[in-house]
Parts: sequence; structure tokens; C-alpha cells
Amino acid sequence: MIYIEASLRVVPGKMNELMEVFEKEFLPEGKKVGMNLVAQWRTNVGTLDEVVDLWGYDDLAQMQRVQEARAKSPEFLKAAGHLRALIAYEETRLMTPTSLSAMK
Repeated sequence: MIYIEASLRVVPGKMNELMEVFEKEFLPEGKKVGMNLVAQWRTNVGTLDEVVDLWGYDDLAQMQRVQEARAKSPEFLKAAGHLRALIAYEETRLMTPTSLSAMK
């Protein structure tokens, strides 16, 4: 497995709206194109107004197929646009588990 960690800095005052758009629009459309949300966290100490998502893929080929499906889905692109309007900054990292990780 490989994972994409996406750290989203939310526009101040927009956290509740972002979570609603994520749950009702982005995640359902993401699932339709093969996205797999493994975990999601919200920061409580340190950097505020931040959501961290962890997306799982079998391998790079599957990740590429999902990215291509996202780009071809008008419904996904619409949901992503709604979400993007609530994000001030986004950083993503490709991660692979070590032998000590409970997540393989």
C-alpha cells in the first residue's frame, strides 16, 4: 500500500462548511472514482484550522487510475471546486509504511 497525506489549511471561520462539503459532496464523488479515505484528523493544538486526510492506494498504478478518473468526472470536479474554495493552502506527501507500521 501507498498513502497520500493531504494537509488542508482551512480558510479561517470555514471549518464547519468545509466538513459539510467534504462529507456530503467531495467524499461521495471521490468514492465513485475509486478514492479510499483511510483516516481524517482535525488539529486541536498547534496549527489551527487544519484537516489532515490519509488516502490509501494499492500502488502507484491504482493512484494514477484514480487521478485519471477524477479528471474525467464532472461531478467530482464540481465537488472538488466547492471544497477548494474553502482551502487556503494544501500540501500533499506520498508515503509508504515501514516494517514497523501497523498499516501495510
